[in-house]
Amino acid sequence: MFAALLLAAALPQQPQLQEQITVERVIVDARVTSSGGDPITGLKAADFIVKIDGKRAGVESADWSWDSAAIREIADVATGVQSPSPPSRGRLLIFVFQTDYERNNARLRGQMRLLQLGHEWLDWIEPEDRVAVFSFDSHLKFRLDFTSDRGEIAAAMNEALYIDDPPWPRRAASPSLGARLIPRDLPRAGSLEKGLIAIGNALIDVPGPKSLILFGWGIGRYTRDGTPMSARVRMPLNYGIVRNALASGRVSVFSIDFTAADAHSLASGMERVADDTGGFYASTYKFPRLAAQRLQRTLAGHYELEVRKPPSLRRGAHVIEVEVARRDAHVLARTTYNDR
Repeated sequence: MFAALLLAAALPQQPQLQEQITVERVIVDARVTSSGGDPITGLKAADFIVKIDGKRAGVESADWSWDSAAIREIADVATGVQSPSPPSRGRLLIFVFQTDYERNNARLRGQMRLLQLGHEWLDWIEPEDRVAVFSFDSHLKFRLDFTSDRGEIAAAMNEALYIDDPPWPRRAASPSLGARLIPRDLPRAGSLEKGLIAIGNALIDVPGPKSLILFGWGIGRYTRDGTPMSARVRMPLNYGIVRNALASGRVSVFSIDFTAADAHSLASGMERVADDTGGFYASTYKFPRLAAQRLQRTLAGHYELEVRKPPSLRRGAHVIEVEVARRDAHVLARTTYNDR
């Protein structure tokens, strides 16, 4: 018996098999506003309902961040309570101007009117914020790398009206879009959708959420299938790539429609890309100042949700739904997640 025990001790021990479960988490940026457009703060993880492909996903945390130092100070004074969230580190904003190459009258007049009120889109920019400017007419054009200089931003906005080939802008300190974009690739971006893909891909390795303000007149193509009742706007075939590139870069699109018209068909495409990325659509035709004020309030802060992915999901593209269990809450969050 003793010999058998010695023999067993001398034999190599077989490793014990242990079941290991890897829990994957998804980061979702969510902005929650009231019906009046003001940010709703103080929400906890339990207040959010998140579904991935229709299946309930656990919300591990919901961290609120004030992205606007000015609005944070106003809120602290109004409530008499110092906000526990960390101070603003500045926002990354990308202005993209869709300049009509054909010089359509309603589009050209609308863009010129928006630029005349350019201060409405700059007065709320804070010292820590950084803005990059692009334009698109026949292809994507890079006019200004990230900067907080309002004079440079205003000049680039006005120059976006031109049909020209601007020089490559001076590279900004980190983060720099100029360091992530390849100059020869921009002329190849011969559609607005390809331009959005290039911008989204360039922002993938830049941490944190970004806001792309699309000043434009439309996305998609108006088609008729034979009868007036069948007319509709079709999104481009590469729209799924557009959506995934923006989602991977944590980019929310805010579509600001400057068309000088009450309504037009291509507005639905601008609404679609805003809804899919966690932004909103607004027209400047009648109330341009209201659109700028709404954007300012919406970008005051955001929640960063850490969501536990249901284990049964396969890898690939998924649909995300984010809700808040409050009647007066309006949630802006991306609608897709690409699990690579």
